[in-house]
Amino acid sequence: MVKIFRAVFRAANKVIRPLLASRFHKPLSGRLMLLTYKGHRTGREFTVPISYFDWDPGTVLAMSSQLGWIPSMRQGSPVRLRIRGQDHAAVPTVVEDPEEVAALLGEFGRRKGPKAAKGLMLGLPGDRQPTDDELRTAAAKTRFVCFRMEPERPGR
Repeated sequence: MVKIFRAVFRAANKVIRPLLASRFHKPLSGRLMLLTYKGHRTGREFTVPISYFDWDPGTVLAMSSQLGWIPSMRQGSPVRLRIRGQDHAAVPTVVEDPEEVAALLGEFGRRKGPKAAKGLMLGLPGDRQPTDDELRTAAAKTRFVCFRMEPERPGR
């Protein structure tokens, strides 16, 4: 079953990645961005579509239960993001501590609402703010990455 899921995911990415990079990005780019980074082991460049959420000014938040790209974010090396057709340099910060992830999930629910929190597919309720226990249980299933976008420099 896992192999089938990965195959479907890879096939979908082969379609989504070029769409997000093209001028036809609008139907997808409100929720998906392209993340370009160097692999932590190989140094090879990868570009993957991931879901994101506007967070604070100059910051987007991404989460994943699939840990494939997360290890490459741990060093905080600069990455490129393509969001809504625009390229941005960014610096990632991985949030892995379960208590910090739970607190971030709670803040996510307060900012975006219970329905958005339920949409994360972590078992959170969609009709009310989650309890601390529900947040801790959900936090065990995911990691967050906060991307702080660097200001554009003149002549760039």
